[in-house]
Amino acid sequence: MQCALPFGDAADAEVYWRDKEWKKWTVDVTAGPAKRPTYQATFYARARTAERAIVCVQANMVSRPPRGARFSARLAGPRELGCVPTGRREGGAA
Repeated sequence: MQCALPFGDAADAEVYWRDKEWKKWTVDVTAGPAKRPTYQATFYARARTAERAIVCVQANMVSRPPRGARFSARLAGPRELGCVPTGRREGGAA
């Protein structure tokens, strides 16, 4: 069995959102061939689960995505949300 190991932003997201009930999700919407999609869009949703984030994005999209669009959700990472390191570490001063 293979499993993906989270690196960088994904690993930071897993650690940050682990104990939070409500999480910020990044929902990627793509349509067309997997290697060369003809439509790509990214949305952000606040929800408890990835499935609920996808439902929320589908309900609140202003324009309809192409037929057959694929929705995938992942936890939003700190760099993706525009966070900047402050130089301080948890549990003490810098």
